[in-house]
Amino acid sequence: MTVSTDAARQAFAFAMATPVTGTIQQRIDRSDFGDADSCWLKVRRIGRDYPFGDDVKDGDFGLYLGQHEGEYVVALQSILPGDIIGCEHFDSLAQLRASWELD
Repeated sequence: MTVSTDAARQAFAFAMATPVTGTIQQRIDRSDFGDADSCWLKVRRIGRDYPFGDDVKDGDFGLYLGQHEGEYVVALQSILPGDIIGCEHFDSLAQLRASWELD
């Protein structure tokens, strides 16, 4: 996990480059994301559940931003108020889905 001002700026730049068009699809389960139609969906680290988890921390939730520069990107958010605080990059969709699920 990369939480820093520079990573937050990078995530914001990726967010600005992520299209906001498309149709909302009904999701089959929490791992049903990764295509272009699922950009901007809220995601959470597998095993985290706010407000019920007692070990939830900033960076456990985020926004899926799709593929940028050949990598899959998640913008990390703080718990409250939900500001972008960093980003994570994954080489493959399988790696992304091993750590993140739909919230």
